[in-house]
Amino acid sequence: KLTREFFSIGFPAFIQLAAEPLAALVDTAYLGRLGPDVLGGAGVAISAQYAVSKLYNDPLLRTSISLVASTDGQARGGELDDKNVDVKSQAVNNEKKLSIAVSSALLLAFCVGVIQLFVYSLFASSITRGMGLSFQNPMYQSAFSYLRVRALGTPAATLWLVSNGIFRGLGDTRTPLIYSLIFTALNAILDPLFIFTFGFGASGAAAGTALAQYIALIPLMMALNRKVNIDIFGQLPELKSSLKAYIKAGGLVLFRTLAKVLAYSICARKAAGLGSVAAAAYNLTFQLGFATTQICEAVAVAVQTLLARELADNQTHSPAIKAKLVRHLINTSLFIGGTVATCLSLTTFLQRDSILRGLTSNTAIREASVVIFPAVLLTQIFKGLAYPVNGIIMGGLDWVFSMIAMWGANIISLGMIGFWSLGGTVTLEQIWLALAAFMATQVVTGIIRYESKTGIWKVL
Repeated sequence: KLTREFFSIGFPAFIQLAAEPLAALVDTAYLGRLGPDVLGGAGVAISAQYAVSKLYNDPLLRTSISLVASTDGQARGGELDDKNVDVKSQAVNNEKKLSIAVSSALLLAFCVGVIQLFVYSLFASSITRGMGLSFQNPMYQSAFSYLRVRALGTPAATLWLVSNGIFRGLGDTRTPLIYSLIFTALNAILDPLFIFTFGFGASGAAAGTALAQYIALIPLMMALNRKVNIDIFGQLPELKSSLKAYIKAGGLVLFRTLAKVLAYSICARKAAGLGSVAAAAYNLTFQLGFATTQICEAVAVAVQTLLARELADNQTHSPAIKAKLVRHLINTSLFIGGTVATCLSLTTFLQRDSILRGLTSNTAIREASVVIFPAVLLTQIFKGLAYPVNGIIMGGLDWVFSMIAMWGANIISLGMIGFWSLGGTVTLEQIWLALAAFMATQVVTGIIRYESKTGIWKVL
């Protein structure tokens, strides 16, 4: 039964997470036709936006999945039940608790989205220069214009992300899949319209993506409201305790995400310092690698949702059965994540020439990308394993360890960058090897943690 649930959650999420990165690849493919300065500038802007938004969005997504799934698990196990009320009243009470968990997550998401809107709008120039592009750099204008326009879509992007997290926490990945496909199709249609027809260049890619997300968000929110009653203003006093839980867990995930963002930002900055061709090659391979292993997050979604639910339910199964179920989820997620990442990476490597020709017409960018492909795909294999390992840790609501492990990975990867910098300029291949170490460290420390059978993992 648990295996069927794993695949019923994981398979639609697999398709969605395969489709969503296509939006970024669509941007890359269209902008690649405009030359290395535009593609490299947009790549720096995407890296900057990814870095800044990760600080806010990762905590929102991770906590919404685990805390909604945990509330759902407590309700299923009867732990929210009040023995003094009848079954019908108890069902209404459980629905209200779930409504509070969902409404508080959406309220927090909206506030964070508005904050991001102001951050990108007011500090686009500072962020761009902070990524290593001076005013005189030919990539500066493309990066700056992309960031300014993309800022308009951040509230929609944040609400979209958290709504997906809530659906995942409820074990429903089919509904967000439908609207994700609509978003991807709209983005593919609107991008060339804004980039080429209207002549907006890099900012056109940002405009197409933002508009597509706003259009797809409306029916997604309506579908969520049909599943769980969204009532923010009517339940405002009751949201306080739920918001505290989100903020407490989110604070730890925020500090964890800071380590991830710092590693990605420094790597992107080092690549930008190597020139427009190297920056474009880094952007292209980063987006391609991201698309390849982002699919493995489907495994993380399934294991995080089911682990959080099973660990919160202390009534349905005996401790021995519960231990077997948790172990089964861990082993299944690691096997599938590793297998999928390895197969996709090998396929990408074997088809590298045709894939690169499809993403850029610039020969210099293709040649620079081919050289670093082995290191890129090694990183993706480790990343494919890191997804389920991190999903396991967060499914256990083991927020403190998750933060510590990420900082350990950060120190190792940036230490490698620093060591190579002593000998002169860091190469693109060395940047990707440091990222490979970053992913591998997360895998090793995560496995050591749950195999220690301490804390929440005593259940094993």
